[in-house]
Amino acid sequence: MEIESINDLLNPGYLPFESGYKQLKDERWLVAALTRMQGCRAKMIDWWFSWLGGIDQYIFWHPRDHVFSDWENRVDGKYIGSSHLVHEYLGGEGSPLYKLRINIRDPKEFYDPKRFEQSGAFAITAIIGDLEHPVNFGRMTHFIRDTDYGCEMRSRFWLGYIASRDPAVTFTQDQQREIRRQHVTEELARRLHQHAVEEMGYLAEVLPTLYRRVTQDNSF
Repeated sequence: MEIESINDLLNPGYLPFESGYKQLKDERWLVAALTRMQGCRAKMIDWWFSWLGGIDQYIFWHPRDHVFSDWENRVDGKYIGSSHLVHEYLGGEGSPLYKLRINIRDPKEFYDPKRFEQSGAFAITAIIGDLEHPVNFGRMTHFIRDTDYGCEMRSRFWLGYIASRDPAVTFTQDQQREIRRQHVTEELARRLHQHAVEEMGYLAEVLPTLYRRVTQDNSF
């Protein structure tokens, strides 16, 4: 699915492509992952991103791939509008160390606001950028639906949406294509898919117990 079809995630059921990676038009890539999270609820995912802090908590989330975590403009755990600053490997051995700035946005900036509100679902949405250079290169959503066994997370990463964070700089179409050619590769998509499956699998295992221990909320 192209990013213009993001509202298809609001439809009941599933889409033909729920896990894997594939090339889209203009040398962009789509990475998708489906994680069934037994015993978890959407409210726990919301709490997790509010609670998640520094390096120790980030490594707890993925002990092999996660290296560094900090936040920019997060106040009292309110993560929408803030940026998660991370260093991480993707897919373990042989991976470069990626240094990312993940700017978390209001889901209604990505989805149709009325349909999203009516769906009753929960989502994390963000713009993915390079931490060391003022360049954004992707967009993402974790779309969460509560189920009878817990919840499920349907993740989507659209790689290759190149934009400058420097208001004085605008990339031409040719410059965007060259950046995609050099940096937004099939290897990146493959590694990101592996990483997404692993880190959300880790989270599904630890979150129900952690949430109840920290919040004292035992409701389901």
